[in-house]
Amino acid sequence: MDSDDEWLPDKLEQQIETIRASSATTGISTTGFRIHRVVSGRYEDIIPDPHADWQRRQLTMCALGPGSTLMVKRDVFPQVGMFDVALRRFEDWDWMIRCLAVCDIVICPNVLAVLHVDRRPSVKVVQRSAERFLEKHLQRSEATFGKSAARRLRASVELEIARTMIANGQYRSALPYILRAGRYSPERVSLLLGELLKRTWSGDIAWALPGKLRRKHIQDRGVPESL
Repeated sequence: MDSDDEWLPDKLEQQIETIRASSATTGISTTGFRIHRVVSGRYEDIIPDPHADWQRRQLTMCALGPGSTLMVKRDVFPQVGMFDVALRRFEDWDWMIRCLAVCDIVICPNVLAVLHVDRRPSVKVVQRSAERFLEKHLQRSEATFGKSAARRLRASVELEIARTMIANGQYRSALPYILRAGRYSPERVSLLLGELLKRTWSGDIAWALPGKLRRKHIQDRGVPESL
């Protein structure tokens, strides 16, 4: 759990009840959560689809990053292993792919955590992590779900790099990654653009604020940098 995230009342009780009532093949559980985008001051509630094929989704995009909502049965870790410490980014994504290959997930469909989001990762860290991540999972994606799934996974990783560059004000550098992602999977690019347009339409432009502009925006709102 991130130090600045919050669990809402009865989070553990509700999640334990959900996982106890699930099938014997269930090894992990997650819940709905509220994202608080610190810079823009916006909130968004997200409840993962309880009926989704999460193994397929995770092998095509980072559709489920449970973070502070995750609950894991003790016997799952010996089967899956620990987090890959060589991945300074995508470590949750990597672990979820490995975990969903050996057990099922159950969703508690209530908002039970608040995630305060205000991070601009290093471009170099994301690029190095992306290379290792694809080495581990690109062939697995194709072998499990076919070439189209692998192409979508590659597009998703290219877009993660592009988003990091945009967040750091490197707009021109991001363009080749977006174009490359479009060649791999136009659908995946459309999903991202739709998400960003939705946020922009609602008044949230913080995702694209670079460096000094972003710091000024935080100071104008009176939000401590530590958040």
